[in-house]
Amino acid sequence: MGQTLDRNSPIPAYYQIELDLKERITKKEWDINDRLPSEAELSAQYDVSRVTIRQALAELEKDGIIKKQRGKGAFVSANPQAFIHDLDYSIISGEKLNHQGFEMHAKVLELQLFTAPRSEVYENLEISQDSPVVYIKRLFQLDERPIAICDSWLPACLTPKLQERGLIDGKLSKTLNAYYQLVPERITDYLEVLRPTSKQALLLNTTSESLLILLKGISYMKDGTPLEYSNTYWLGDVMRFKFQLHATENGFEIDN
Repeated sequence: MGQTLDRNSPIPAYYQIELDLKERITKKEWDINDRLPSEAELSAQYDVSRVTIRQALAELEKDGIIKKQRGKGAFVSANPQAFIHDLDYSIISGEKLNHQGFEMHAKVLELQLFTAPRSEVYENLEISQDSPVVYIKRLFQLDERPIAICDSWLPACLTPKLQERGLIDGKLSKTLNAYYQLVPERITDYLEVLRPTSKQALLLNTTSESLLILLKGISYMKDGTPLEYSNTYWLGDVMRFKFQLHATENGFEIDN
């Protein structure tokens, strides 16, 4: 079956093909580990040269969507569909992350107790500068692909011995509820866009030129006490955040 390209478009043919192949993978025309048609077959489908097909495949491989195997061809290694995350969520609730048919897992990289955190931590947690805090670093993986790094800080007075107990299944919300009966009532979020550090790029298996969406969150208990301050760095090419606007007398307001 032939695939249509816009021959009059200023967008290069290889890039049109790259986008079309991404869409076909997203729609499950091929599953993870499936072999793509050969360069010759794709060349016939799109009615372009094999050089153009090779360019498109090279871009897909660079993005980690396909993987080429010498003498065997190109195989799908990741679904390029963006993971859509509602902004009207509790940041500590990991259950919100398992939807859209994906599997989200959190790997604990660090869990320790320390004092004298940097100013933004104790200011957002509304604790004194010398108050001990529990620090947690986790790597979020979507279908085994790294997509986010989460740094969390919690007042040690609310979570005694958490660094010794560890997290249940890597889930902070489940752990806080099970061990301490702590459940956040509301959340304040801040969004930023930035480049990854060399360490972040290594953990996320990306380049220093990629973009990250930084979600800074402060969760509060019912009485207004801050429970968690977190910085979550999401890969910009696999994550989308959704919010809704509602009309009011003074314009539009975000439903969050």
